[in-house]
Amino acid sequence: MSAAPNPLEQAIPKVSVVIPTYLRPELVRLAVASAIDQDLPSDAYEVIVADSSPDDTVGAVVRAMVPGARCRLRYEHKLPEGPGPSRNLGARLARASFVAFLDSDCVATRSWLREGLAAFADGVGIVQGRTLPDPQGRPGVFTWYLEVQQESFIFEAANLFYRREAFDAAGGFWADMHPNSVKPMGGEDVDLGWRVKRLGWQSRFAPEAVVHHEVVPIPVWKWLYTKQLFIWPLLVKRFPELRRLFFACYFYDRAQALLLLALVGGLLAWLTTPVALVACVPYLWLRISEPSKTLRGLRRPLRVGAYLLKDLTSLGLLLAGSVRYRCPLL
Repeated sequence: MSAAPNPLEQAIPKVSVVIPTYLRPELVRLAVASAIDQDLPSDAYEVIVADSSPDDTVGAVVRAMVPGARCRLRYEHKLPEGPGPSRNLGARLARASFVAFLDSDCVATRSWLREGLAAFADGVGIVQGRTLPDPQGRPGVFTWYLEVQQESFIFEAANLFYRREAFDAAGGFWADMHPNSVKPMGGEDVDLGWRVKRLGWQSRFAPEAVVHHEVVPIPVWKWLYTKQLFIWPLLVKRFPELRRLFFACYFYDRAQALLLLALVGGLLAWLTTPVALVACVPYLWLRISEPSKTLRGLRRPLRVGAYLLKDLTSLGLLLAGSVRYRCPLL
C-alpha cells in the first residue's frame, strides 16, 4: 500500500523562505527553527536551505529537523559560489509567488513573514524588513552584526522579500569573488536590488518584519580591513544613480573625504608651509568628537590613532577598487 500524500508537499505556498548557508551548523539550526515556526498556516509557506558547505554537518542538522517541521522543509546541497547562487537555487526551487531571503546567521521573529507579505501592493517588487542585533549579544567595537532600521539602498538580503516575477525578470544574484569565505566579498544584493528598481518595480520597508542578526566577535585585523569596500566602485559604475547617496558623490563617507583633505594638508605642509596642517583639523575633530562607549574623557584622542589606521586601510581598498573598475569612489 502506498503512503498517503503529504498535504504540505501538494499545497502551493504563498511565500517561500530561502536560507543560503556555508558552514555554521549551529547558527543554521537557529535560523531554520525560526523560519519554520512562523505564525502563518503551515501550508502557506515553505523553507528551503541551500547549502554549499564542504561537508555534511549542515545537511545532517537540517535533515534531522524535517520530520518535526510544521511547514515544508527542503534541503539542497551545491558547490560553493557564495550566497548569491545559493539564493538563486532556492528561488528556482521555490513554489510561491513571493520569496523571502533569510541569512543563516539570523533569527526571524514569528510574525516576520506575515508582516513582510503585508507590505506588498501593486507595483511593489521588493520589501525590506528591519534587522536588529541579537538582543542576547553584546555589540562592541570588535564585533560584527547587521542593523537595518529603515529602507537601505544596499537591499541587504539578510532580511529581504522579492515578488517572484520581479526576481525572475532581473535574473537573480551574481556569484561571489570569494566563494569559500565565511565573510564573502558581497555586492550581489545591491546589484540585484537596483536591477529590479530599474525594471520599474517599487520598494518598501516593513518595520515590523523583524529578524535578529548574530553578534559575532571579530579580530582587530578584520575591524581594520573591510574588504567589501573594494567592490563599491564597481557597483557605482553599474549604477551611476548610487553616486548621489555617497558623501559629495565621490567619497564613501564623510570620514574618507576629511581623511583625504588631511593627507593633502600634510603633504603641502611638508612641501611648503606648516600652516597647511590646518587641513588636518576637520578629520581630527570628527574622530575625537564621535560618540564612544569605550574611549571617553581624556582617552578620547586615542580614537584618532585607531581610526586613522582603519580609515587609511579603507582608502587603500577604495582606491584599488576605483583603479580596478575605472570608476572613482574614495
